[in-house]
Amino acid sequence: MREKTQTLSERLGSLLLERRLPWRVSQWLYRQRLDAVRRFYDHRVLSTRPFATGKECPSFEVHALLGHRHIGMCLWSVKSFLHFSGGAYSVVLHDDGSLTQRDVDVLRQHFVDVRIVRKADADDAIRDRIKDLPNCCDYRFQSKLTTDHRGGKYNMNVFALRLFDFNLLSDARKILVLDVDVLFFKEPREIITWAGDVSSTGSLYSVEQYVPRRNARYEVVGFDRREPVPAWGNAGLLCFDKSAFSLEAVEGWIARDKELMDKYATFEQRLYNLLLQRSGNSAPLPDSYSFNFTDEDAIATHFAIKHLFFDNVPKLQEALSRSP
Repeated sequence: MREKTQTLSERLGSLLLERRLPWRVSQWLYRQRLDAVRRFYDHRVLSTRPFATGKECPSFEVHALLGHRHIGMCLWSVKSFLHFSGGAYSVVLHDDGSLTQRDVDVLRQHFVDVRIVRKADADDAIRDRIKDLPNCCDYRFQSKLTTDHRGGKYNMNVFALRLFDFNLLSDARKILVLDVDVLFFKEPREIITWAGDVSSTGSLYSVEQYVPRRNARYEVVGFDRREPVPAWGNAGLLCFDKSAFSLEAVEGWIARDKELMDKYATFEQRLYNLLLQRSGNSAPLPDSYSFNFTDEDAIATHFAIKHLFFDNVPKLQEALSRSP
């Protein structure tokens, strides 16, 4: 099966290189290739070993938001963290509303003692917590459908769950906010140390240090380093201390920036950065926690460009398949 998938990938890749193909056709072929590779690795991850969770460091939890389409990516992502961290940390997975019962069963099979927060239950709990904050309610509960770059429909405000639900539905003081398109390749020593340091109230954040360089066909051919270093963090890989969280501050910022809330799906990331800035007690993770760019020094990479995620999954297959 792997050989066939690689052959398909190579064949479609060669077609994409032909300049005579119209842009829409090349993009269709790209999506077909990506879907084929996704299906292959979604199946392959099911043969990797399960991980125990919730056995240590009660003040720290890993939180991720996912839907039906992201089950395979979630397994690769969270398992890579648990493997290289070497800890049976608590894992909390938040349903975006599309998880099926079979999805939940698969997640429980692979993450022993995982906590899964279903969307309907979260809605009830969060509504009660923020009922007196109208701007927070607008952001958390207002469904704003938009079209993403793949042509599908999604609720632009879904990432509000990463802000409100992660912080309000957790008793842990320290949270690793983790997007499911993040992969770990080495021991995340900085995160482990931060998680275990009960005396520290600081937060750590990753930055978008590199930007992709593309050719005329929009293919990624390299990366350029941003100068100066970006001042704000990416919320897809964030070590957040809840002492920095303030509903009252968030309520005020939403009121001030309503036009941004309606315009950007990353509005939740802006709010996290304002909270970090307000706390005055945060610092960036080193370059080895990167964004799209990855090399032999990478500890973790947040792959917003999805084909790069699947291109790097093979590095993890052996480690996640063998017994600890």
